[in-house]
Amino acid sequence: MTDTPPAGYSGFALNGPRRATALEGAALGQALEGAELAWAHLPFDPDAPAPQQDWMAAHVPGLDATTRTALTGETTRPRALAAGAGLMVVLRGVNLNAGAEPEDMVSCRIYLDARRIVTLARRPLRSIAALSERIAAGKGPETPGGFLHDLAEELILRIEDTLERLEDDTDALEDLVEAADLTAADATRARGEAARLRRAVLGMRRHIAPQRDALAAAAAALPDLIVKHDRRRLLEVQERHQRAVEELDAMAGRLTLVRDEIKAEQDERTNRNLYVLSVLSALFLPLGFLTGLLGINLGGIPGAESPWGFAAFCAILTVIFVLQVIVLMRMRRL
Repeated sequence: MTDTPPAGYSGFALNGPRRATALEGAALGQALEGAELAWAHLPFDPDAPAPQQDWMAAHVPGLDATTRTALTGETTRPRALAAGAGLMVVLRGVNLNAGAEPEDMVSCRIYLDARRIVTLARRPLRSIAALSERIAAGKGPETPGGFLHDLAEELILRIEDTLERLEDDTDALEDLVEAADLTAADATRARGEAARLRRAVLGMRRHIAPQRDALAAAAAALPDLIVKHDRRRLLEVQERHQRAVEELDAMAGRLTLVRDEIKAEQDERTNRNLYVLSVLSALFLPLGFLTGLLGINLGGIPGAESPWGFAAFCAILTVIFVLQVIVLMRMRRL
């Protein structure tokens, strides 16, 4: 196999004399095999994982076939597992790519040991780009635990930004639903918005809750790899994930209440309309009965020969209508 990796592979030396040096081409593989801590980021296609697996087999000593398969497989639930002398961690970041939904979170697969770090992502992640910029500026991590902390922090920053936007949308939706003049069109729009927000909230929670547990597991694993200082910082990021889960639970509850309020408003509007129809039916039922009875075109109909018959009949219908209105008003039905 050639030492030149496929296009898109990149990385950095994280410590030593070449710290913050960008690595590409053959230098990337050589750095992973060297004594300094180096990071390689590999975009990949899970439907064709062989190039990444072969490249890692050649340049990441000690990375067993099972871990290579897990890093490039379809199962992307956040988790942390010891992999020999190293650690495999799967995390998720919000999808901020054009045309994508943030809750369709992008998986970031990570392998790290004392001398090398490999990350893989199917789609671009702004967290990876931001971390690369920090490292290039000489402000990046110098230890495996520091790298995991900094990456997890970049991920939670964007998660928190997304949660803030979702909360703003939820506040606006609540204001709309609580408006006294909520129209049928507003109710329909609010119901669609509530469904969209609820899908986003539940979709994010589905990934962030296990990610919180994965970070706690990573902090507890391999104390020789993740030193005490990095472990403490990693637990702080894990706590921020815990708060994110709690905020998502609170938003899900608020959206459930909003949905119930919209349904109650629509039910009340329907009941009002049905009540009006019922009252109108009660008012016109006797009138319809009388007009139907006198329209059967048979002999003996009173007033058929009188020029005042129609006028008299209309007067009788008017009196009956007024009497019904009075009765309904006294019964507090009008």
